[in-house]
Amino acid sequence: MHRIRLAIVGALAAVAMTVAGAGTASAQTNNQSGLINVDVSHLVLQVPVSVAVPVSVAANVCDVNVNVLAQQLSNGPVSCTATSSSTALNQSIADAMTGQGGGSGSNNQSGLVNVFLTNITIQVPVSVAVPIGVAANVCDVNANILAAQAKNGPTNCEATSTSDALSRAIANAMV
Repeated sequence: MHRIRLAIVGALAAVAMTVAGAGTASAQTNNQSGLINVDVSHLVLQVPVSVAVPVSVAANVCDVNVNVLAQQLSNGPVSCTATSSSTALNQSIADAMTGQGGGSGSNNQSGLVNVFLTNITIQVPVSVAVPIGVAANVCDVNANILAAQAKNGPTNCEATSTSDALSRAIANAMV
């Protein structure tokens, strides 16, 4: 009887520790040290003119019936002009900005429609948090200066150039 109680108590303790550990891990926020907020409001971003998206996304953002686009696809490549935006379109734009696919002319998969973005306002973040090395590079500031400032609390700088790492951070913040 005593062994059974010890086994039950041990099992409950293991479950309690697992639940307690999982609860704290999932509740953590992204308060990493070494991140600098970079103001990107004065940068010209390289946003693709068109992106390749699935038929359903294109139908949604181009305000076209999905059956019409699907029927047109059976005859070859299809394009439409976006009249609205969506999370799926934002993700495709972010992927195209970071070289992960979806850009104009780089994706020849069947079932994809090229969506032109010429009349769409894209919501680009005004600032993004990036590692000190990236911030120093795009803000043209010495990394040691930013690191010293970061020890005293949140630090900001204004981007004067761009980089692949900054483009990825902006794209990730867009979605």
